Amino acid sequence: MIDARIYRRLLIGVAFLAAYVALDYVSFVKPYRGLGITPWNPPPGLSIAVIFLGGWFYAPFVLIAPFLADAIVRGSALGVGLELVLSLALGGTYLVAGLVLQRITAFDPRFRYVRDALTLSGVAAAGATVAATLYVLILLSTGTIFQTEVVAVAWRAALGDVIGILVVAPLVLLAVTYRPWPTVGPLAVVQFLTLFLMLAIVFGYREATAFQLFYLLFIPLLWIALSYGPPGSSVALLFIQIGLIIGAEIRFGPDPGLGALQVLMTALAVTGLIVGTIVAEREDAAARLRDQQAAINRALRVRSAGEVAATIAHEINQPLTALTTYSGIASKAMEEGNLDLAKRAIGKIHAESERATEVLRGIRELLKKGTLSKNSVDLVAKLEELETLLGEDLSKKGIRLSFAIAPDFPIIRADGVQLQQATHNLIVNAAEAMLGVGRGGAIEAKVALSPEHDVLIEVRDDGPGFPPGYDVNEPTPFTTTKPEGSGLGLAVARSIAEAHGGGLAIATSPRGARVVLRLPMEKEADRENSKRHRR
Repeated sequence: MIDARIYRRLLIGVAFLAAYVALDYVSFVKPYRGLGITPWNPPPGLSIAVIFLGGWFYAPFVLIAPFLADAIVRGSALGVGLELVLSLALGGTYLVAGLVLQRITAFDPRFRYVRDALTLSGVAAAGATVAATLYVLILLSTGTIFQTEVVAVAWRAALGDVIGILVVAPLVLLAVTYRPWPTVGPLAVVQFLTLFLMLAIVFGYREATAFQLFYLLFIPLLWIALSYGPPGSSVALLFIQIGLIIGAEIRFGPDPGLGALQVLMTALAVTGLIVGTIVAEREDAAARLRDQQAAINRALRVRSAGEVAATIAHEINQPLTALTTYSGIASKAMEEGNLDLAKRAIGKIHAESERATEVLRGIRELLKKGTLSKNSVDLVAKLEELETLLGEDLSKKGIRLSFAIAPDFPIIRADGVQLQQATHNLIVNAAEAMLGVGRGGAIEAKVALSPEHDVLIEVRDDGPGFPPGYDVNEPTPFTTTKPEGSGLGLAVARSIAEAHGGGLAIATSPRGARVVLRLPMEKEADRENSKRHRR
């Protein structure tokens, strides 16, 4: 019993033979001296496509197909023996061409790249040249043609085969491999009507000589190729080639004009294929760009989630550490009966708890709304809170914290919690940098207005400054110069400044590090704007 797959492949082989004979019959127009040399010869394109798709299994069908077509279409006019030799020569040539194309790993039968069109064109040219050479040598050796005809016969045979391959092979390959085919809409009807109109003008305009208006056919071909890619260009080329043969037969009658017609048809076929693949290449590039953008967006979302988690941990860690410290102080003070110290420690515990709550609320609002919560902000009061929270602790570590605020500094509109947190981060960063090298020093926080009326929050320290190579223009999250640092302090401060429409600038001076937050001034518009502060 025949295996179902073998049976199916045998049926495909029989269908190939039927299609080969049918194509040979319909294309047997304007033959040269009754031979199988016509303006276009589609059967070789079918042979190459079948071998590419099916391999060696279809070799017997490809070898016998030319003999069968000559017997049915031309009645074996050259004799059975000569027809059989020609069939083996031509079939063998395109069998090899199909196998060569199959082994070119870079070739994509969906014609997604320009190289695919160029590869098929190269295989078609090489195969047609070899087939035409064998064909004329066999005919010449048997006296079927004269020596003076060799060049003309070989040229016409080769061009006819090239055209047939470039028109039929892509159509078959795309029909089998290309998914999904473009959806055809009303525009396609208009495009193909335009194609037929151009054919009518080329052959119907009697004042034009021969193929003078041939260039008009490029208009619908390029339009269809640009709209539908390789499938559109291959279908359009098939209709154009058929229309050219029919039009030439009607217009010129017995005057074949084969040379000019074949050159024009070859140029049209190559152009159509290349334009179609350019469209496919552009679509693939766009798809890859979309995929890459989606991957980048996913990566950014993951990174953002990590940064948010790390930011929350970083911002809450400091109040929690302070709570632990002050609770220990309060407990020890209670044991020693020092109620005044215990009271002050409990007050600081309350203040740190409130600060942690405000930080979490600010982060939550920023994530929820994507904007800052701007209100009337008294920067003097915010910095005084920081001095209360940090001053005593830093003083015990040998670091002097001082604040300098410009006279008559106005009430502004900003997210006070975020600005206070950004300044807090800068002060703590400066302190950790100095302690990291085993020395104390001074930290100065300064608030002023720039000549452009921007708000400047500047923090200077006596520390080691930023190391060589540190990106002072854009501090990156998780990049730190401190052994125990998280790398988030400067990044968070920069994000807060940018969210306000400002920026962050950092630099190293002989004295130490200098960090400046610049914010655009937004004065409070109501009566509170008249309020001024002096220190």
